[in-house]
Amino acid sequence: MKMISLLLLILSSCLCATFVVNVTQSSYEAEENHSITLEWTFTTRTNSSPASLFIYCKLRQNQTDFVIYHVFMGVEASLYLDKRFTGRVQSDKDVLREGRIRLNVSRLRTEDSGLYLCQVNTDYGWGSASLQLSIKSKF
Repeated sequence: MKMISLLLLILSSCLCATFVVNVTQSSYEAEENHSITLEWTFTTRTNSSPASLFIYCKLRQNQTDFVIYHVFMGVEASLYLDKRFTGRVQSDKDVLREGRIRLNVSRLRTEDSGLYLCQVNTDYGWGSASLQLSIKSKF
């Protein structure tokens, strides 16, 4: 009985330490020239330094990646953002410390359709999740 209790204790402590990235919705649809908010969640820890946070979000189309959002050592980094998203992607910085990535994409174009993937790296784990966005033409 002691062995089973010890095994359950070890397993439950391992499960609690799991790092998870999820999407709040797996697919989105929107119309051209409108805006949409895409959202991911990830496991947070209160004792972790913001400088240990790395986020890399991209649109993947035909084996090509277009960077839409990048956080490097806890700070937004716009150096590698794809030009076609310049000025159209805004992040909600207030929810980031709660473990939420919320990106508002404005002036949507049909070519914004595709698979959006966010990878999150911290000092206590890493993970990624993706969602599908479909933009319909008004005509």
